[in-house]
Amino acid sequence: MNETSGRVLKMSYRQWAILSAFGLICGLAAVQPAKAQTAGSGMTPSKQNELLGATTGLGSSHRFATIEAAQNQCPGDTIVWGSGITLTYLMPGAPGYGATQPGFYACKTEADSDGFGPAK
Repeated sequence: MNETSGRVLKMSYRQWAILSAFGLICGLAAVQPAKAQTAGSGMTPSKQNELLGATTGLGSSHRFATIEAAQNQCPGDTIVWGSGITLTYLMPGAPGYGATQPGFYACKTEADSDGFGPAK
């Protein structure tokens, strides 16, 4: 056994941090082509998010502060005002629509598929 074969590789914290950051950057760079492919494909934003690994349903990426943001998520769908506490939503025109707290705007189809229902 020669002098170097028995040594343990020692790395400083700084070297470890640089190596870790490099690995993260390389990993993120590998994801970029997938994003570029879906961006111009004509898919809905919801489908693009799903392909990129987002969860479906009414997670935070499917709850919106404005009607416009929800409409961008699901063009043509009814935008409801939801409450995560009660798993209910209000239809447009209902008293409290957009005003009760806590609440959020969401796509009706997504809300229905995630167990939400109309308030009674």
